[in-house]
Amino acid sequence: MKPKFSFALGNIWRWHNSPNRNVLLDDIKKLDISGVELTFATKKELYAFKPSEPNKRWLQSLDYVTIHAPFRLYEDSGNEAEVADQIEIILKMYHDLMAKNVIVHPEWKLFNSGLLNTCNVNISVENLPRKSSISTPDLQAIFERHPQCRFCLDVSHAYSWSKYETRKLIDAFPEKISQIHFSGHYRKKDHQSLRKVSKAFLFSIQPIKYLEVPIVIEEDMSPNSLESVKEEIKFIKKFFR
Repeated sequence: MKPKFSFALGNIWRWHNSPNRNVLLDDIKKLDISGVELTFATKKELYAFKPSEPNKRWLQSLDYVTIHAPFRLYEDSGNEAEVADQIEIILKMYHDLMAKNVIVHPEWKLFNSGLLNTCNVNISVENLPRKSSISTPDLQAIFERHPQCRFCLDVSHAYSWSKYETRKLIDAFPEKISQIHFSGHYRKKDHQSLRKVSKAFLFSIQPIKYLEVPIVIEEDMSPNSLESVKEEIKFIKKFFR
């Protein structure tokens, strides 16, 4: 099956100072993509998001819209009521935009709180880089406690553990994988251009070619140039041919 490619707003988070991510949607509507991941790094960005009516209709027309919850959804909140308020905003957005997935980081306190138990949406847990110390057994423990959750495989994060980690994660959770966060890993930095990577990294991501799940491009595209973004997307697509 030909993969579908989505574009994470986190790719171009540097392009505008406004916390309302709607301005980023205005930038990417001419890209050759099938979907968008609405990236909210912080609760400030989540609260500020107000999509224009044209952008709302555009998102609803896409094949695959996902929502990335604030990276430290629980840790950066004052109390559980504030976490619950953010979850409520995400749920409303999910239904309004006909989204397909919500991505969360594996915060122990979030999963121990039970706040996700009643969410009637698709939730996927993302693997984190080695410095986070969240290992495969930790992810397994989350899935055992929350079997309804699926898995967002971040190949750049995986490579920070080893060049075999992507293969190991696919083998560990073959039925859980819902999407791929795709970017390069270069000189111990994640979310880099695929153009920079080593042969070892290219070796590490070969197994994802056989997964029939959406590919969400998640690079740090700092140059404010839509043409350079278009060229990078073309380059990434060649890897999957």
